[in-house]
Amino acid sequence: MDVALVQRNVAGVVDRWSGELADRLQRRALDRADFATLREAGVTLTGVPADMGGVWEGAKRSTRPVGAIFRTLARVDPSVALVATMHPTVLAIWLEEPEEPPADSDAWREQRHRVLSAAKGGQWFGTISSEPGGGGDVMATRATAKRDGGGRWRVTGDKHMGSGSGVTSFMITIAVPENEEAPDIFLLDTRELPWDGSRGAKLVREWDGHGMAATQSHAFRFDDVAAERHPLRNGALKLVPRMVPVVGYMFASVIMGILDAALTEARRRLKPRAERMSAFERVSWTKAVNDIWLAEQAFAGMARVIETEASSSGVQHGKLAISELAEASLLAISKAIGGASYSRSNPFGQWSQDVRALGFLRPPWSLAYDRLFEESFAS
Repeated sequence: MDVALVQRNVAGVVDRWSGELADRLQRRALDRADFATLREAGVTLTGVPADMGGVWEGAKRSTRPVGAIFRTLARVDPSVALVATMHPTVLAIWLEEPEEPPADSDAWREQRHRVLSAAKGGQWFGTISSEPGGGGDVMATRATAKRDGGGRWRVTGDKHMGSGSGVTSFMITIAVPENEEAPDIFLLDTRELPWDGSRGAKLVREWDGHGMAATQSHAFRFDDVAAERHPLRNGALKLVPRMVPVVGYMFASVIMGILDAALTEARRRLKPRAERMSAFERVSWTKAVNDIWLAEQAFAGMARVIETEASSSGVQHGKLAISELAEASLLAISKAIGGASYSRSNPFGQWSQDVRALGFLRPPWSLAYDRLFEESFAS
């Protein structure tokens, strides 16, 4: 299966789901059957290298076509699309080859093959790395990891934003290993992990977000939950800067999918009365169309940065611009349509919350602006 076939398969799924749009946007939980459908469509192969039977051929070749898959999916179900984007972005820490030879190359090769084989077999991967009060900076983790009597790692700490909880088979998290100062990446096997604390993971709060409402981004307390350390040891985190542009692009793909759906639906509603629209409605609509056009240019620019291996700050600029333009354009569309846009029977209110929620993700606003501020004075 190649990426073009996965694209066609997902387009077919979206066509079948399109009649459920209103219902899907009102959901507050994921449906495991949806992820079985996407697995059959080949979406889990986006996190598997081509030489293992997947569709990933490196960031330069695959970011744009894989992003198109999630953009298509977001047109009918943004929550499902967002959870699905976590899969290839998490697996990047096994897809990417380390710049320095690993201290234990056998352990690295063994875990890499096992993890990517699980993805090839249809297992979904996600992340639960953020912590309450951390401001989205996963490197500021207070979680700890220590070995038990059998030599297995056990993670303790509070975590939230576990998007895809209950759907994913594996999730990565971050904790500081005992007798070390720097945090590292750990892998949790969540397939049979109960949420009652009996095996170390206790559900603290179910996700109740206004936006991305059905992502099941739950909060958990971990108390000596079993985990597997990434074999590159602290070298795994050195791979993260190489992942950041791809992560930003995948999240932006979801925003663009929402804008596709919003523009299409708004045009359908407004076109029959275009000649009778007031000046305010016309200006609002034109502004929305222009903002979405600008977002499209920023999105294309993000892809070019990744494909030419230019500075990753270009991707960060694009992600922030798209987030702000999306929020502004959805507000302008609502003004053009009028008060009916805020009815729960219409999608615009939920789409507005969805794009707003995406603006806070990887990196959140404060970290993103801090980084761009620092880079703005670089020579």
